[in-house]
Amino acid sequence: MGASSLSQRNNWQMGARITGDAGENDFASRISEHLPAHYLIEHKPSKLPIYSGGRGIVLDTKITNTETGKSLFVEKKTGNNGGNAHERVYKYLSVPLKKLVCEQYNTTQDPFFMVFSGITFQGQKYVDELNLLLEGSQYAIAEPDFANIRSIARQIMEIV
Repeated sequence: MGASSLSQRNNWQMGARITGDAGENDFASRISEHLPAHYLIEHKPSKLPIYSGGRGIVLDTKITNTETGKSLFVEKKTGNNGGNAHERVYKYLSVPLKKLVCEQYNTTQDPFFMVFSGITFQGQKYVDELNLLLEGSQYAIAEPDFANIRSIARQIMEIV
């Protein structure tokens, strides 16, 4: 398979981006319906500039408990055709990154929560991988059509 055959390939990245954006929007909308009024949901919050030159990280949702002032950043991944989208969340397991974000952005002690949805994350291969690699971390695997969104909301309320 050479460079010429790559140009013949469908642009799977475009489809993945559309799926990902829809999943992020769907999560923000659905979680807001199940959190009390004193939780502020910010979809697509500003970049957190934590590296030199103003570079940083952009998360999908910021949830703030207005009674405590503490926030939690959510990274949402949607998968419907396998792939490695989930592997891009592993940077949020970094202890120095967590510490820096916590100090600079008035978050909970662990500032990140990860949510996985879509057909991909219903498969046992991915469930097993997430359960192993994210053990002890703050995450949820959404059931089809977010059937367990109330449970995810309770998890979030216990954190922030």
